[in-house]
Amino acid sequence: MTVITIACARCTRPNHASERYCSGCGLPLGAVLADAGAGSEALGPYEVPDPADPDVARQAREFGRQTGYETSPAGQGWQVVVPLRQDRKQAVYIGPAGTDPEGRPVLGLVSVCGPVNDRDCRTLLKLNARIVEGHFAIRVLRGEEYFVVIQNLAANLLPSVDARGLIRRIAELADGLEDRLSRGADIY
Repeated sequence: MTVITIACARCTRPNHASERYCSGCGLPLGAVLADAGAGSEALGPYEVPDPADPDVARQAREFGRQTGYETSPAGQGWQVVVPLRQDRKQAVYIGPAGTDPEGRPVLGLVSVCGPVNDRDCRTLLKLNARIVEGHFAIRVLRGEEYFVVIQNLAANLLPSVDARGLIRRIAELADGLEDRLSRGADIY
């Protein structure tokens, strides 16, 4: 009888196919090595805004500042670092995300959770059905697939949104998955 094993992406230790985590280093099996810098690509390329559209980049910067959290330029937008429980932090990236089907400019909020593994995809898809704000998705960052939490907002709705509260909820959702995927490490 043939025994199927999965080699860990981090330490290359062979693990039985039924194992969820590497018995050597704890990395979720089927995942790539976590890249702390992957968040810099969280705001990927987007459609060039129409000249008649409002300045979404300016609105993203202002939305980030309204949170009161540490905000700095990142890629095509802004990084907001949210302090969480037990000295953990989670970065949420804010920037232009193209337009919706009606042509309205969209602001994207993205927070990186960790490398994708096949075992969690189905679970996260089920969780999306119960989540009120944000949703789990997969983004390719630095050539690898990562779980992220994404929230898209029509730019014209920004004045009515509680920036601090929304950013905090997105950060908490993303950090919860990151904590589980990384077995307690605070990477993003």
